[in-house]
Amino acid sequence: MIFRRATATVLISMGVAAAFLQACSASPGTGETTGRTGSGTGNGTGSGTGGSTGTGGATGGGAATTGTGGGGPPPINPGNPEAGADIRLMEDASCAGLESTGEKKPTDLLMMIDSSGSMDTVDPGQMSSRWVNLTQAIPPFVTDMANAGMMIGLDFFPEGSGNQAICNVGNYGNPDVAIDLIPGMNGMHAAAISTAIMGRMPANGTPTVPALTGALTTAKAWQILHPERSINVLFMTDGEPQGCNNNNVNAAAAVASMYSNGMPPIKTYVLGVGPATGPLDTIAAGGGTTKAYMVTSGGAAELTKALADIRTSTLACDYNVPRGDAGMVDTGKIVVQVKIGANGTATDIPNVVNANGCAGNPMNPMGLGWYYDPAPPATPTKIVICPNSCGPLQMTDGSGVIVKLGCVPKIIPPPN
Repeated sequence: MIFRRATATVLISMGVAAAFLQACSASPGTGETTGRTGSGTGNGTGSGTGGSTGTGGATGGGAATTGTGGGGPPPINPGNPEAGADIRLMEDASCAGLESTGEKKPTDLLMMIDSSGSMDTVDPGQMSSRWVNLTQAIPPFVTDMANAGMMIGLDFFPEGSGNQAICNVGNYGNPDVAIDLIPGMNGMHAAAISTAIMGRMPANGTPTVPALTGALTTAKAWQILHPERSINVLFMTDGEPQGCNNNNVNAAAAVASMYSNGMPPIKTYVLGVGPATGPLDTIAAGGGTTKAYMVTSGGAAELTKALADIRTSTLACDYNVPRGDAGMVDTGKIVVQVKIGANGTATDIPNVVNANGCAGNPMNPMGLGWYYDPAPPATPTKIVICPNSCGPLQMTDGSGVIVKLGCVPKIIPPPN
């Protein structure tokens, strides 16, 4: 299965049933019929599926003959990863088979833009206000054909009139510009975004927590309806929260963390505009994106560059779970490899069970690997590559991910 992302290629190799029964078992002995899985203790007997009975091997269920040989590796239970933590990775030949095509999950953005009164400030060394710089930076981003196929929605905060900003979360749950493809037919969606920004005038305070909560709620609802895509919130602001009750950086970070660790997870990217943006890294860290992107000077050009950098960051290594010919997949039998560069060598990375495994542990100090989302026994919709395995893929042209069906992976349990 071949996935395409900018310059990366993802291959999905699907072994046919006969190949699985043959190559994914242990090496058969004399007079032994091949079996897919089996387990045994020492030189005693064990159990297997379609296996064989033999001296020093495993006793397999189903049709079997007698001979000398070993059983296959023990079965793996995705709901109990520790049971398979010591399973060896099968040889590449065990996954040789047919190839089909598929797609990487597209990544999208819901922009929540600060239009508070302070955005009208002209900073030292600038010819235009923060707001004007932002209005000049976004149109080139949404019309850039490098971003074509991305979906973007747009909303503003604060809502309200006069000097009173609205603090009700419900007022920030209906985007001014709905989430849709850019540039859109005849560039109409990109034009709608540009028109909305040009028609907005900065005023009032900074109700960060209500606005961020509304955006994340909207993004989550949209994600549930579009599981084939992956949406993130981009929160753009020029300073710390102001006005409303319980409206502070820590509260905003807590909301961002709740959604980034929720199901489905929604990440929050933060773009700080101006020289006094405050501790916005705290919100970004809560949102699962580590650090805020800060543009303290440089005007519209720097903001456009920051948007492009964020776009690259949103190209998270999320892949739709490949399906076999019957539309089904054994989640205990998927092997993932990464290939850095067009001429790179495919290298196995382990299943780390969940996002916590990406933090690393003594068995996997670099935090390399992948996990299912959601995790079994739920039905996974995507394979997620850990950041330390994903980063080189994003930075190197011609890189790819290879997903092989039909073989038992190496599993490293996450830290306690």
